[in-house]
Amino acid sequence: MPGETSDIYHAYAPFYDGSGQIRFAVLFAHYLLGDILPRHPVAGRRVLDLACGTGTLALILADAGWQVIGIDRSPAMLALARNRAQTVESAFRPRFIEADMRRFWQTADRSSDCEWFNQVQPGSFHLVTCTYDSLNYMLTEEDLAACFATAATALVSGGLFLGDMNTRHFLEYEWGEVEIIERPGFIQINRSRFDPETACSTMRLIGFVGNDDDGYERFEEIHVERAYPPETVAALITGAGLMIEAVYDCFTTQPISERTQRIAWVARKR
Repeated sequence: MPGETSDIYHAYAPFYDGSGQIRFAVLFAHYLLGDILPRHPVAGRRVLDLACGTGTLALILADAGWQVIGIDRSPAMLALARNRAQTVESAFRPRFIEADMRRFWQTADRSSDCEWFNQVQPGSFHLVTCTYDSLNYMLTEEDLAACFATAATALVSGGLFLGDMNTRHFLEYEWGEVEIIERPGFIQINRSRFDPETACSTMRLIGFVGNDDDGYERFEEIHVERAYPPETVAALITGAGLMIEAVYDCFTTQPISERTQRIAWVARKR
């Protein structure tokens, strides 16, 4: 996942899917395959998944016949994705690369699978995805623009970009201040605070791992997301050389409103 701190999603990685996060990737895969691509078709089946996390979306797309490359900054999340990919029996097993999605080709770890990595060239993907508000982790317009530039560089002419972002309405009014998740051997406590001046929501994630007999170990991560006005996002997308085809209230094909919680941005490379 993106972010200025490299340690987020490290201690949390083994518990990420089990805490319910996997459901978003499954839902988004159905949205992409069932709603977005029929309305915004692409000519091929090579996809670059930015901020791929534990690889759920990549694995679903691979099972549907796509050739998938996933990139992420978290070694712990990528380790889980790679382990899961070993069980895939589809024609195209997903590949996962440690890299910063703002500077993919400059930061990608080429230490493994060099032979196939050489095939990952600019202008070679028909689809680029960036989901689960990963773009909100970009805390400056420059960083957000760099992500859109990565997508534009990766795409073939006529290729499609699909990304989602939390809205200010969601971060300020809908995201609960306190959330507690309990599972056998794991307790998670999320405390969130929204700053109206910076339009940033800071979540303090505290986890306890263990059992009642032996005790629990504690870890903590700080996650910060920034909300951007839709007009700012639109300007950055077009500035990267992408043409916006649709702006949806995410998981629907309806236009956005003042109470939209998540926006799906659909853009095509000119």
